[in-house]
Amino acid sequence: MPSLAWRMQQKHWLHPQTVPRGFLRLYILIQLSRESQTGYSIMQKIDERTEGAWKPGAGTMYPLLKGLQREGLVRGEKGEGRGSSKTYSLTTRGVREIEQIKGMMAGAGRKDMVMGRLFSELLPGALFVPMILRRYREGSEVLKQKFSEVPPDEKEALLSEFKLHIDSQMAWVDSQLALARDEKRSQRGKRAAQP
Repeated sequence: MPSLAWRMQQKHWLHPQTVPRGFLRLYILIQLSRESQTGYSIMQKIDERTEGAWKPGAGTMYPLLKGLQREGLVRGEKGEGRGSSKTYSLTTRGVREIEQIKGMMAGAGRKDMVMGRLFSELLPGALFVPMILRRYREGSEVLKQKFSEVPPDEKEALLSEFKLHIDSQMAWVDSQLALARDEKRSQRGKRAAQP
């Protein structure tokens, strides 16, 4: 059984609250660029999208929304009636901020790939490979959802590039399946030959 210290360290490193600093701010701005929302609806959306793994609390969400208001990036409008929620939307300045963020994020993919390579050194293959396969499956679903946002004149080139990648991956998978089957047959043969 793992030691208490190890379990505490594991909990710290794998805790959902270890989301990168500034991510929630960015997520709020992106959500508000799509439609006006309440702080509660954004918290619910995060909870649903992460399947309960991460849900920022009101003590995090509302001070952040107030800060975004002070910066002039969002505006909040109180609904009519007692106890109604405040609905937030982007200001013109907030829209400009989103455009700048999108430009910066375009270069973030390279950093993600490099960090993924470093992360791969931390885990044995038996843990890393299933994790990457899950990430690939989830990524494939997101890719299908986001593909409609690609400009029409770029779709064919991207799909052609993706098809070449998939074909290359399928050739590798087929070769690995053949090797795995050969290894399995060899092991069965060795066991059968033992007295």
